[in-house]
Amino acid sequence: MKRFFAKISFIIVAFMTFTFVSCIGDDYPSEGYFQVADNVYYTNEAHLKDLGYDAANGVYQLRLTMDNTSHNDFHSINILLYSEVNNYLPSGVYRPYLYDGNFKHTFKRGAWTIGDNIENVFLKGKIQVTKTNDIYKINIDCEDIEGRSITGVYDGEIQVVQ
Repeated sequence: MKRFFAKISFIIVAFMTFTFVSCIGDDYPSEGYFQVADNVYYTNEAHLKDLGYDAANGVYQLRLTMDNTSHNDFHSINILLYSEVNNYLPSGVYRPYLYDGNFKHTFKRGAWTIGDNIENVFLKGKIQVTKTNDIYKINIDCEDIEGRSITGVYDGEIQVVQ
């Protein structure tokens, strides 16, 4: 009987080890959240869309969207950023554009959406972007036009959409 339980235990441990190892893949789990005042909204994906090249100023306008489309009450945060590179956000601290001709590491505005409603806009603060290989780490520390704190974190891959 002891041998039977030992064999069963070995099979269970082997199965669990195989299951655990097979779950480890090349995909990096994307996760994050954004918080408006006391409300937290979880995100699991991010997209970067090229909105066009501004030849006069030598920058691309890119819209970063972090969302969770699988959630029942769709929510997202969108930020319009400027980049010297198409379809790519270089690492750095992005601050609000001051209409002074300096576009490097700046953002124009951000907004968050709950359901079909744009809830509010933010124009102040900073967004820290760190990119290592294909993985982005984004930290948001902003304030909306009504003075509410807008914070957030995203850690994962960002899909470039056309």
